[in-house]
Amino acid sequence: MMKAMVYRGGDLGNAFEVKEIKRPIPKEHQILVKVNYSSLNNVDYERFKGKKLSLFARATLLFGGKGKILGGEVSGQVEAVGEQVQNFKKGDEVFGQTLGFMAFGAWAEHALLEKKQTVLKPSYLSYEEAAVLASASKTAIGALCTGQLQSGQSVLIYGASGGVGHLLVCYAKALGASITGVCSQRNLKMATDLGCDRVIDYQHDDFEKAAGKDDLILAVNGHVDLKILKAHLKKDGILVGVGASYLPASFLQSFFSKRVRYFSYFLKPRAAYYNEMQMLVMKKEIKPFIDKVYPITQVSQAIQYVMNEHPQGKIALRMHF
Repeated sequence: MMKAMVYRGGDLGNAFEVKEIKRPIPKEHQILVKVNYSSLNNVDYERFKGKKLSLFARATLLFGGKGKILGGEVSGQVEAVGEQVQNFKKGDEVFGQTLGFMAFGAWAEHALLEKKQTVLKPSYLSYEEAAVLASASKTAIGALCTGQLQSGQSVLIYGASGGVGHLLVCYAKALGASITGVCSQRNLKMATDLGCDRVIDYQHDDFEKAAGKDDLILAVNGHVDLKILKAHLKKDGILVGVGASYLPASFLQSFFSKRVRYFSYFLKPRAAYYNEMQMLVMKKEIKPFIDKVYPITQVSQAIQYVMNEHPQGKIALRMHF
């Protein structure tokens, strides 16, 4: 048996409860991990954003409804492995993404991972940092691949300090790009420290005057119209909608314009993105930013913080029941 934080539906204040449930047994290609930390992603909290739910929020309820254990990322130690798992053994320190289309099941004392979605944790990453890396980093890598960013090109990242945005900065820097980050005033120093060559404060700067022309624009978070963003592309430039604010519009416009594309790891999963993440982790070219760490028993407060404060980087959850 094990303890798990189970989604029960309803308002955020009463949406979760700790339950004793049966500990899962790994199948032949699976790994059972004793969870130290997990993370908080939009698949976990979009359902709490008002009564009129987005299509994405409805999808999260379809795959992670009442009675489900949410959370899609873990870090911890290998507890047991399936018969076909050879590269991992009990006691190994690992991190990765949990099972399923939307990857749920992490908010528990133990969780299952596929061996292809599991990575040995390097010593330079803490358990907190490793726990928030898998999902956002694959999204960041996939978005850059979709935009075909090359060394020496210029990229503008709208939402450069968020969970995916700050990793986009790190990866674009590793590729040798010139980076303009767009974020709020309180996040300007963070964006610069991460590697942005110039920053735009969307709260006080006139974006249309401050932005130049770029080879690639990555729209992660924000409310600037795509038409305005497209005006700041170079002649053969590409705009990629990544975050929930821009994904629907960019998806529709991609049918009519070769210059507009979209990326969602759920819709376009590729093993290459995971392999790229592992390579960059081994090279020590990535170190995620943790805004706050909450115990899993305060997951409702963590979700409230994310929705109210727009945190820097990521939120980690400690599995302490």
